[in-house]
Amino acid sequence: MVAIAGAQPRERRREMLIYWLYRAAERVINALPRWVVLPAAAAVGNVAYDLAGPKGRLTRENLARPMGLPADDPRVAAAARRAFQNYAKYLVDMMRIGELTSETAARIVRIENPEMLDEVRRIGHGVISCTVHVGGMDFVGPALKLINEAMHVVADDTTYGRLYEHMKAARGRQHIFLIGWRNLRGLFRALRNKQNLVLFCDGGYRRGDVPVEFCGEATTFPLGPATLAAKTGAPLMPVACRRIRGDRFVARGLPLVRCESDEPAEIHRATQAVADALGGVIREDPGQWYMFRPVWPQTDDDRAHALAALAAARRGEDWTKISA
Repeated sequence: MVAIAGAQPRERRREMLIYWLYRAAERVINALPRWVVLPAAAAVGNVAYDLAGPKGRLTRENLARPMGLPADDPRVAAAARRAFQNYAKYLVDMMRIGELTSETAARIVRIENPEMLDEVRRIGHGVISCTVHVGGMDFVGPALKLINEAMHVVADDTTYGRLYEHMKAARGRQHIFLIGWRNLRGLFRALRNKQNLVLFCDGGYRRGDVPVEFCGEATTFPLGPATLAAKTGAPLMPVACRRIRGDRFVARGLPLVRCESDEPAEIHRATQAVADALGGVIREDPGQWYMFRPVWPQTDDDRAHALAALAAARRGEDWTKISA
């Protein structure tokens, strides 16, 4: 009990230190022009890749799948380096998002097909936007703000409370509204109010989630998106937001996916359709995918389980009954 009680103040001190360091960096970054800070961020990302060690190796292993190359191929290493550079630029852009003006937003981000939201509205539902960590998904928010739309994003609110609240407020000014991942009522409320709910799907393999083939290999996608779609009638919309030349962003919605029931076979079918679409998004430019956690099973036992669950799902069987 003494050790636990002592750990809490230390953790709070750590969270406060990170909060104030973040605020200091944020002030400096917002005081400088974007054309100055983005190249500097890319240089930092370049050094970070050289120092990444196991994290760099994991990134190469992830990128090898969509690229269809061995993890030690120089082209994979080049894409991994770009992923670190792009992630550093993304962090800098996110530190600036709270002060982003409508004029700047209109200049640096564009939605190719906003009419897809109108299509969903006509059938009387919200939409579940499924995405991966590519480009700058948060920048869809300022673009939606320009057309009087918004997006609600599921986020981890269990740690770094003061920093979370600060980032929540900054994003809120751009019509990006964060919902704590345990707040199920908030998720259903957003969809009931015909809003755009954003869920990231590349969190990695976890037994009990939906078996899919992703970039040619068995893993899982979260159970939540298709289950929410089945329970609310909201369609799933795979979404891509890529960084393009000039450090601008272009976003587009991909064809809608319906999930008609919460039967395991239907959950698998809808989730596999989302996985196929998002795999295509990553393949377009793998160096924009900054995922630094394992996405596919890491042990022989987990790989065997993932394959068995996927085979059962493809046969139309109940993949949730596959024994551990």
